[in-house]
Amino acid sequence: MLDCLIVGAGFGGLTVATQLVRRGHDVMVLEARDRIGGRVDNARFSSGELVEQGGQWVFPNHDRMLELIDEAAAATMPANPGKLLVVQQGDVRAVEQSPDEHSHRTPFAAADLGQGVLRLRRLAERTVSDPAWAGANTAWLDQPMERWLTANLRTPSAQRDLRGALRAVVHGPLSDTTLGDVLTHVRAGVDMENLIATNGDIGQVRLVDGVLQLAERMAAQLEGRVRLSTPVVTIDQEDDAVVVVTSEGEQIRARTAVLSVPPWLAKDLVWAPQLDPWRYETVQKTPAGAIIKCHMLFEPPWWRDAGLSGQMAADDGPVRVTFDTSDPASERGILMGFFEGAEAATLTKFSASMRERVFRDALVTVFGEQAATPLEYLDHDWGADPFTKGSHGAHFAPGLWSVTGQQLGARFGRVHFAGAEYASKFNGYMEGAVRSGTDTAAQVVMQLHGQ
Repeated sequence: MLDCLIVGAGFGGLTVATQLVRRGHDVMVLEARDRIGGRVDNARFSSGELVEQGGQWVFPNHDRMLELIDEAAAATMPANPGKLLVVQQGDVRAVEQSPDEHSHRTPFAAADLGQGVLRLRRLAERTVSDPAWAGANTAWLDQPMERWLTANLRTPSAQRDLRGALRAVVHGPLSDTTLGDVLTHVRAGVDMENLIATNGDIGQVRLVDGVLQLAERMAAQLEGRVRLSTPVVTIDQEDDAVVVVTSEGEQIRARTAVLSVPPWLAKDLVWAPQLDPWRYETVQKTPAGAIIKCHMLFEPPWWRDAGLSGQMAADDGPVRVTFDTSDPASERGILMGFFEGAEAATLTKFSASMRERVFRDALVTVFGEQAATPLEYLDHDWGADPFTKGSHGAHFAPGLWSVTGQQLGARFGRVHFAGAEYASKFNGYMEGAVRSGTDTAAQVVMQLHGQ
């Protein structure tokens, strides 16, 4: 009988597996897809250019991911130099990107934004250091984040920049997120300064051959312990074992199991005994983030000749951010962007050719007519992916994260959980998945040894 059966071969599950194998335990990883990586995946244009359809960037404070990069001796690329295009109320202006992230703001707006971030940090610290105060102010902490933002920041540009950064954290409108939930993210290690400096960018460096190579390296270290194209449908717990049933009816027994799939997929499995009611209720109120990631190929990369980085930040429209995600040495260039939230929910119902038209038109509106003649378009709709049904960043209902959301990673009998949504720090990121996997592996070892 296996020591541990892991369901899901993303960063969370692969981290659990590699950690347990290093400790001498017998493990197996089951993956429903025909590939490893989970919400990290690559594709190529017909001309061969690589695009990363899922997780892509690594922050300077993502220590576990940086360790994986170092171990793999993987080459990284910084963000492309050049001006950022800022779109506010239909007005497009080019802004110098400077090591001083406040350089494009007036002194008053920069001070306003700095004070707003400082207030958030102090409030986050107080909710931990003074639980009596937090308990007495529950109703105030449950106010919509949008209300707090407009009441505490006075300048439109500071409000816009903080709003854009926080949207990258909560993956939805601030009117649907509470102040308390934002403070939980701040305590969990969100780097506000980096988010604001890059107008919502979720990372600082990317890998030359894509971040998927790190997951592939981890899977290779498992030496045949990963089985692909093996969906799991049932998890049955006995007194001394977990019995996992695949879609083909195969039964696999293990002393423990780790479920490394998003919570909204976990609830759809057949459980015996049933999952705790509070888990179902929490997940029912926590829809997956809706994101369609889009890439458009151009030749030449005309924005570079214009002194632009390819990065855009808009306050409205179907595409709110873009980035240049191409090889800086290539004669071709790639502009990447997202359809998010309501836009993604609408456009998932349309064809890829219609999404291409909407994406192209959005680029033309900001960058000009040169964006009207791309060579090729690719996108990936994570909500339509049957083994994902959503993207990074589960959207917790107001107040839910602080009440039960943080407990989703707690083990259920002999079944443990690992992945980005179960992380106590960097929740929703690849870094969170790796950290969660490390913590879960330690918990599995303790259970196997009767502790």
